[in-house]
Amino acid sequence: MPNVTRQQLLESLDQGWGTYAACFHQLSAPEQATFLQQQGYARLADLLAHVTAWWSEGIPAVERMLTDAAYQSPDVDVDAFNARAVAAAAECSEADAQAAFDSTRRAFLALVQRLPEAAFKDERIQWRLHIEIIGHLEEHAIPA
Repeated sequence: MPNVTRQQLLESLDQGWGTYAACFHQLSAPEQATFLQQQGYARLADLLAHVTAWWSEGIPAVERMLTDAAYQSPDVDVDAFNARAVAAAAECSEADAQAAFDSTRRAFLALVQRLPEAAFKDERIQWRLHIEIIGHLEEHAIPA
């Protein structure tokens, strides 16, 4: 697992995830449809809900790791988790999904900003931050 720095995480949350929807909307309609199909989502709102759901689990997990040296993230049935996230957002408009995504992104930004330096030496925290922020952005990268 690569080490991540506070700066890398902040840049990913601000410049990567912070411009995600705008970058998506710069694609043509056919490019948007192709991208969503390749990602396995019908709508941008579903993809945003998926990311938001993971972050909503990741933020408290990182916070718990800060205070509980024995805490390990529980195993998750990824497919079931993703299906629940999309189903929960089925009635959400893109604007509502974007608002929830932005709110959760800002909460993650705030967490990363206030993390003590020791957090960046904890392998559990490093792994969770990398997978939630950087790895997830790589997984769902919008084509240039």
